[in-house]
Amino acid sequence: MRSPILLAALLTLTLAACAQTPKGAPGATATPMTRAAPAPAAPAATPGLSARERQNRAVELLGTGQGVLARIELLAVLAEQPGNAVARKLLDQIDRDPRELLGEKHYVYKVRPGDSMSSLADRLLGDSLMFYGLARYNNIADPSQMSVGQTLLIPGVPRKVVPAKPAPAAAAAPAGQRNPVRAGQLRGQALEEMNRGAINKAVGLLRQALALDPGNPAIQRDLDRAVRIQANVRR
Repeated sequence: MRSPILLAALLTLTLAACAQTPKGAPGATATPMTRAAPAPAAPAATPGLSARERQNRAVELLGTGQGVLARIELLAVLAEQPGNAVARKLLDQIDRDPRELLGEKHYVYKVRPGDSMSSLADRLLGDSLMFYGLARYNNIADPSQMSVGQTLLIPGVPRKVVPAKPAPAAAAAPAGQRNPVRAGQLRGQALEEMNRGAINKAVGLLRQALALDPGNPAIQRDLDRAVRIQANVRR
């Protein structure tokens, strides 16, 4: 006759075994493992560019408000050329507070026909490459988005500005000589020249295109961008 203590122990072990369902047993529900979604790849600098080309690429990106991507390109330039003053200037416009960079004192200016952020930076600040800092000073994310009559704050005090002499090629054609089709062709040629790095030729073609189709916003934006790159290349 088994002792009551032994029977009680056997009963306890039996109940415990029944409470555990073996892995893979019928009726067992496996908890699916959730795989973490892969983190998106961080943006990288454009491969295969020289420091000068990368710097020009950064200017283009800043011209359309893409500061994050421009910063990556500029950091790559500075990694290769730590003393590059232009790259450092552009990076400061991205990273620093614009009031700290350009000063608290300012005056009001109303945008006129033909103005662009880079042309205003050139005429009113004396440095066309300060266009992105000037845009941020006015809480404008994309420097290309500016309209006639818009009020801007210009750092500093009003300076005497000598009106720039218009380039002969940029003179507007008489109404009977306007040719939007030819202007579009010239614009296409200019963009090809920009891609080849022939920035001076691109600027000339875009000015001819704008003369044949005055007021065309796409040609004007391309010309402003080309002039910014041209100013960068000359430094």
